[in-house]
Amino acid sequence: MARTVKTTAEVALPAGTRRTLFTAAWRDRRTWVCALLLAALVFVVHVNDLGHGFVYDDEDNIVKNPHFRGLGPRQLGWMFTTFHMGHYQPLSWATLGLDYVLWGDNPTGFHLTNLILHVGNAVLVYLLALALLGARPAHTGRAPAPVAWSAHMAAVLAALLFAVHPLRVESVAWVTERRDVLSSFFMVLAVLFYLHAHGGTVAASPRVWVVLALAALTLSLLSRAMAITLPVILLILDWYPLRRLGGPAGSWTDRAARRAYLEKIPFCIVALIFTILAPLAQQAAGARATLTEHGLLERLAQACYGLVFYLWKTVLAVNLSPLYEIPQPMVLSSAKYVVPALLVLAATVLLLVQGRRWPWLTVVALVYVVLLAPVLGLVQSGSQEVADRYSYLPVVGWGILAAAGWLELWRRWRPVGVGGIVVGSAAVVILATLTWRQSLAWRDSVSLWEQAVRAAPSATTHQNLGAAYARTGRLQEAIAQYRSALELDALNRPSLHGLAKALTDTNQFDEAVAAWERVLQYNPENMRARLLLARVQRARGHPESAQFQYAEALRFDPRSTEARLGLAAVLAERGRLDEASAECRKVLEAAPDHPGGRYTLGNIRAQQGRFAEAAAEFRRALEAQPDFPEAGSNLGLALEYLGRLEDAVQAYQAVLNRHPDEVITRYNMGNALSKLGRRQEAIAEFREVLARNPQHAPARKALDNLLAAP
Repeated sequence: MARTVKTTAEVALPAGTRRTLFTAAWRDRRTWVCALLLAALVFVVHVNDLGHGFVYDDEDNIVKNPHFRGLGPRQLGWMFTTFHMGHYQPLSWATLGLDYVLWGDNPTGFHLTNLILHVGNAVLVYLLALALLGARPAHTGRAPAPVAWSAHMAAVLAALLFAVHPLRVESVAWVTERRDVLSSFFMVLAVLFYLHAHGGTVAASPRVWVVLALAALTLSLLSRAMAITLPVILLILDWYPLRRLGGPAGSWTDRAARRAYLEKIPFCIVALIFTILAPLAQQAAGARATLTEHGLLERLAQACYGLVFYLWKTVLAVNLSPLYEIPQPMVLSSAKYVVPALLVLAATVLLLVQGRRWPWLTVVALVYVVLLAPVLGLVQSGSQEVADRYSYLPVVGWGILAAAGWLELWRRWRPVGVGGIVVGSAAVVILATLTWRQSLAWRDSVSLWEQAVRAAPSATTHQNLGAAYARTGRLQEAIAQYRSALELDALNRPSLHGLAKALTDTNQFDEAVAAWERVLQYNPENMRARLLLARVQRARGHPESAQFQYAEALRFDPRSTEARLGLAAVLAERGRLDEASAECRKVLEAAPDHPGGRYTLGNIRAQQGRFAEAAAEFRRALEAQPDFPEAGSNLGLALEYLGRLEDAVQAYQAVLNRHPDEVITRYNMGNALSKLGRRQEAIAEFREVLARNPQHAPARKALDNLLAAP
């Protein structure tokens, strides 16, 4: 049996002797070889991310957000003062701004930065594990003993269990979660600095390393508020493995203990500042749930469920989802909540009874709970019950503990330790394979929400998948998803609106009317819904109903230009041309060059037979908005009625130069050319129309007539 070698944390030091957790490892070339190999492996496992687009909240945080684009005074001012989307994260915004400077709108660069940070975190976790598991004591007057290969292997295993686990995919593949990988980088760095200050032989004062730890904490908090728990974690580490608190005599109040407490005051002050800022940011975004909305018992049940969920998913990393929505209502008597509560209670009792005998297990469990505390739902923000990204750092300790277990087997029972290598390698390969597959789900919004619907179906996941389908033109599939969402939650307003819009876009007008009316039933002041319902009613040939909707929209918002011009168009359709003109005049009095106002008035003048005035209005519309194909086409028609065929052809050609697929304009062009006697050019235009729309009967008839003519 191999001789047992105690870890650094377990070695009692002679009086006046200090040891290092780091020096031996950092001077060992093997450390950096392992770090490079680890970095390469983690990069390869997550390399799929580089081909992904922007998904989920990236739309609001990145794609539609102009404020972060750059690192000038205006952008930096916004970064350090905004609570955008419920977070205060100026340093994360700064890194995203740098990405924009380097890459523009290309998502590859943003994903690359996330991946580099994650690789960096993997290396830091390796160094942390190596420091805790591998360094040996330095005797007085002698250099630190070199770190054994077995310790390097154990540290690499701990880092891999962290870095290639499928639960990490969400934090790495989602650009918005830059805050997660960045804040974690500085948080782990702060712990390393702190351990170096109090667990190592260093020539300089340990205060330097404590100050560096405080600086790293500040940078972590500027990236995301999750590190507010670090002062508590440092106190836990003071107890074990540093043994600065509750030492052999069990003292928590001696001089050394008081020094440890005083040392935490700056850390607590910095953490307190961000503890105040975090809920203010959530409140500004309307994300915080009140006790009335989400009661105390529900929060406690959610917290117990979360503590068990992350450990369970760490062991069985399948059916992962970007959203695990809080069920409504929460059935607290169900096994989903009762079993985790009992497990948490049992674990608590076990640690209270045996905690001092198993300090390594107690520390890992306490750090796990403390790191998760801000996101367990005790202070609920958002609709998620749990989230894969919340496990990013909390499970690191369990990986180090697993590696320590293998290391102990290797030292005590070498054959069993060899078997442990096989098991550990197999576990890493399985996790890496699952991570590779899971990362594919994040390549675009459709694949992401398809995975969510499979893993954790809810009204929101179905609705988000429906929206993703709609954006890619898969409208029938979108309709099916919106209907599924409404079956789960009949009041899901985004699904109601999405269903109505998809039905409108697929010309299912009767069902669209019913859907829009349901939307308005829950929110009568929804202007967009009213305007779209009015358009549907016009398309159905119900101008009276459309007129009513436009009038109602104007009652809620008399300044709505779209509603007023829609009302004018409907009045014109009903032959009430003077009233229609009056509505147009109201728009043009406020905005004389409004292109839509001029266009609508031009249509009214044409309907009145006043084609010269109509042509003038269409020209003014085009002056205000040169790329206005409808105005250009109608200008050509007005000129035709005035007998100015050559001018009409020029108007049509101007439209087709910009929009060669405008079938109606091309058909009108063919007619004008035919009237001018330019037979071959007219034939060519009608053939172009039919090439784009073979079912265009008027173009077919006109072409046949021209071909049949002598």
